[in-house]
Amino acid sequence: RQQFLLQGALNRMLKRKMSMAWEKWQQVYQDLKFANRMGGGAIRRMLNRKMSMAWEQWQQVAAELARQQFLLQGAVNRMLKRKMSMAWEKWQQVYQDLKFANRMGGGAIRRMLNRKMSMAWEQWQQVAAELARQQFLLQGALNRMLKRKMSMAWEKWQQVYQDLKFANRMGGGAIPVSYTHLTLPTKRIV
Repeated sequence: RQQFLLQGALNRMLKRKMSMAWEKWQQVYQDLKFANRMGGGAIRRMLNRKMSMAWEQWQQVAAELARQQFLLQGAVNRMLKRKMSMAWEKWQQVYQDLKFANRMGGGAIRRMLNRKMSMAWEQWQQVAAELARQQFLLQGALNRMLKRKMSMAWEKWQQVYQDLKFANRMGGGAIPVSYTHLTLPTKRIV
């Protein structure tokens, strides 16, 4: 009932100015219509200008009043439905909290019920990780053993390169260098 009364009062207040503007426009229109009937072409053009101005003014007033009515309606709705909105927001928060607690509690209960299976799974994961690490280390050692000569040649090349770089920097490239010792070993038939 309060909302209905408040709505009626707001509508009357907002539409009062619109009604006054409409009545003003009608009066101006009647005056112009009469003057148009009575006067000639020049007077008609002058009066039509006033009628056009009155129409544009009425349109502006009507648009502004409609905007104000929309804003007031929104404010009234928010005021009247404030408690409902607060209750909805509270319900959403409680729902999120319960959902989180259920997810957390459910996981803990499942882990307790399946404790032995969970322990076995965790142990398997640790063993698998350790085996993967050991396999990686062994693979690296095997590669180094199998490619020993290649590895030694690479290390030798790096050392000679560093020495040449240093000699070039110190002597400006004036020292002749033999590259015959840099050849890689050939495959031998054993």
